[in-house]
Order: sequence, then structure tokens, then C-alpha cells
Amino acid sequence: MKGATACGMKRLAALCIALTAGGSLAQSQSATDKYFDELDLNGDGYVSIAEAAGNAEVVKRFDRGDKNRDGKLSRKEFANLKNVKVRVAGKKKEPSAAVGGSAAKKNGKPAAGSQ
Repeated sequence: MKGATACGMKRLAALCIALTAGGSLAQSQSATDKYFDELDLNGDGYVSIAEAAGNAEVVKRFDRGDKNRDGKLSRKEFANLKNVKVRVAGKKKEPSAAVGGSAAKKNGKPAAGSQ
């Protein structure tokens, strides 16, 4: 009997953990839905780039998040914006000598054969 009680307690604990995790997931989904509804100014069920204009983070991710390229974000596309990677501009490199840039320099001196 004692072993069955311990097994039952483990199942109950696992169920409680699952319900707690599911509850927090439902809360975050409802927060996303609420935010979507706030941005969907005309109530058509989509967020256009004009409607998103007040939010820099949504605007940065809009183009990559609009998977079907219809110019608006569906509820599903909007929910996936948090997973969209934003490109970060790197340092601007000087073009290579082959396309009109200057030749490579070593130790501040022009490369051999230049000038």
C-alpha cells in the first residue's frame, strides 16, 4: 500500500506541475492576443505596417515575420514575431582592390606594388 501511495503522489505532483505550466502558457498567449488586438486598429484580424508604426520592435520584425508576404500580420504570424531574428548591420568594410578599393596595408604601410 505504501508504494502505491508514493506512486500516486508522484502522479499528483506531475499533474500539478503540468497544470501550472499550462496556466502560465495560457496567460502569455492571452497577453499576446491582447497586444495584437490593441494594434489591430481597424479590427480586420490583421496588423498592417501602418497599424504597427507606433511600435519599433514590431516594425523591425514585420517584413521577416510576414511569411506569406501579404503586407499584414495574421494572429499566428504576430505570435511568432518573438522568434524572428533581426539583422544587425556590421562594420562597413572597404571594397576589395579588385572592385576599386585600395590595396591591403600591412603595419600601416601600403602593400607591395601599390603606388
